[in-house]
Amino acid sequence: MMKKRLTQAFLTMVVLAPFAVMARAVPASSGRPAVWADGACFLMTYSTMYNGCTARKSFEFPLPVDTVGNKTAYVAAQGASSANSVGCAEVGMNREGTLVYGGARKWLTSFGTPQIITLTDAYIPAGGYLYVNCSVDPSAFVISIDYNA
Repeated sequence: MMKKRLTQAFLTMVVLAPFAVMARAVPASSGRPAVWADGACFLMTYSTMYNGCTARKSFEFPLPVDTVGNKTAYVAAQGASSANSVGCAEVGMNREGTLVYGGARKWLTSFGTPQIITLTDAYIPAGGYLYVNCSVDPSAFVISIDYNA
């Protein structure tokens, strides 16, 4: 009986362990304005976030992580032109919020259709956290974020 339970436990770990480090995807509606007063600027359409104001605004995504190490995030975004763009940065922090890893902002390079912004410079230390901050120009969209947890 004990051998059967150990075998079941082992098989459960072998089957479930790979899923623990799989990528996650979140819709833009899971984020929030970096400045609460800008909340009225962000309008939701099918869980995408659209900047309806006349000035650039920041939108931020806290992203739960399971492991320490380097993280990659893929932000799906859309802007009509370079005047209506999206630029995002991923940031890893220690739990005390005193050490910053990453933060290089990358902008859309093509316009008119959804594009992917690839962010690769965040590192998460033990007990740390990850977030993505996007600067969203007027009439631009943030659609979703995929990342390795």
